[in-house]
Amino acid sequence: MDGVIVDSEPVHYEADRRAMAAHGVEFTFEDKKANYIGRTVRGTMFELSEAHGIPNPEAVLRERQDLFMELIATELELRDGVRELLSMLAERSIPCALVTSGDRSYIDSVFERFGLGSFFAGMITVEDVSAHKPLPDPYLAGAELLGVPPQYCLAVEDSTAGVASARAAGMYCIAAPSEMTLEADLSAADMRVESFHELDSVHLDRLFGAKSRHPH
Repeated sequence: MDGVIVDSEPVHYEADRRAMAAHGVEFTFEDKKANYIGRTVRGTMFELSEAHGIPNPEAVLRERQDLFMELIATELELRDGVRELLSMLAERSIPCALVTSGDRSYIDSVFERFGLGSFFAGMITVEDVSAHKPLPDPYLAGAELLGVPPQYCLAVEDSTAGVASARAAGMYCIAAPSEMTLEADLSAADMRVESFHELDSVHLDRLFGAKSRHPH
């Protein structure tokens, strides 16, 4: 979801920054890019709270989530080309699952706002697995949800942790960095695109045709 479907990482950062500032902690854009892209919100808030001696991380997490939900009402946009990509996949009857470190209420709100629900057979959220990216568990759960062996699945990711998760699950992975992850190490991906417009219909047919014949 974050950084791939919606250009949300700057919004996540602003919610993190405000939550930390309320407790007297300066949280910089560089901190976010270097250490927390692709991580769960709970993990981020708990780690920062421990590092800075904030005694009640659960309260910080609630404050942060309230800030985030306020911000996404006005600040969130789809990534350029993503709706066209999802439409091309739907036209080919290629089933899609969302595999995200976000929580279900957030995903539901984004799906409703942008009308995305019909493109996905289901979703794996932070509540659905006990181990998270960069471990393979979320993507293995996504493959199980679709009823497709992981080696026949293709993942699209924008973060180092996400690419690591998909590759550890045995999936072919396309790195599609967002503005916030342009400098991230995405070298473990099988392929990199700078824009979803690079994945035209011919390219998709070749990718999925190759996958069906030669599982990665």
